[in-house]
Amino acid sequence: MKRTKKTAKKQTKKTTQRAKAAPKPLDKAQLSASIKAQTAAIKMLKGTRDVKRPPNNPDMPQNIIDNLNTDFNSILELLDNFSQHLRALDRMRLNGVGIKKLGFIERAYELALENGEFLPHYLTLERFGTDIQYFTDFRTLVDLVTQIREKLWNVTIQSADIAYTDALEFYASVREAAKRRVDAAETLFNALSPFFRHPRSHMENGEETPTKKEVLRDFKGLESGKHDGKIIVENFSPKLTGGSRKIVDDTYKNDLKFKDNIDGEIKV
Repeated sequence: MKRTKKTAKKQTKKTTQRAKAAPKPLDKAQLSASIKAQTAAIKMLKGTRDVKRPPNNPDMPQNIIDNLNTDFNSILELLDNFSQHLRALDRMRLNGVGIKKLGFIERAYELALENGEFLPHYLTLERFGTDIQYFTDFRTLVDLVTQIREKLWNVTIQSADIAYTDALEFYASVREAAKRRVDAAETLFNALSPFFRHPRSHMENGEETPTKKEVLRDFKGLESGKHDGKIIVENFSPKLTGGSRKIVDDTYKNDLKFKDNIDGEIKV
């Protein structure tokens, strides 16, 4: 069967339309212009957020967050093809390279270039240089990812501060409403107030005893000469019978707290 001219024209027209509809890949200049346009649009977002403490940087649009999430997952899936089946024990058996070993590698390669006759028969100079370049490429990628992680953490800290500020403002409003006996405000205040309570000291034998943090604070105060008093620490390892351990925190201040046993007297 021979195709008619009309059919050939229609197919040619469809092919032309498909070619026009297919997006062309961006070259380097177009990609650079696109990035500059996005950067300019992001800079225009500065000052658009109405918060009590506005950040110095603009909020990242949701579409950029979604794109980053998609790209990072694609990179993770790609890297998994080359790094799987490597257990923690396997990583311990491999040689890591720090600054000292990196200098050794570079110096060994320099000497190998001048004295190639000392290379073993299974290691050629070309293979040696290729392996070093392979390692250098990944080291550069790790440095780049480290910079990316630092910038991501900066944005994360900024977003965390904004979210925490919002929560504090809501808590302050609830607290003021609870003081004015507004309905349901006391329930909300009781649900949020435990997050701001200081941990109480331990109770032993019905008596309040200092925590390890409080004992360490008193010790530093005595050592620096800011407090008056004494701290006695006694410990007996168990022998045939159960051992004992005693800490007496006898710091002279408004209140006294004793650990395990009370030994001594205070004269005013």
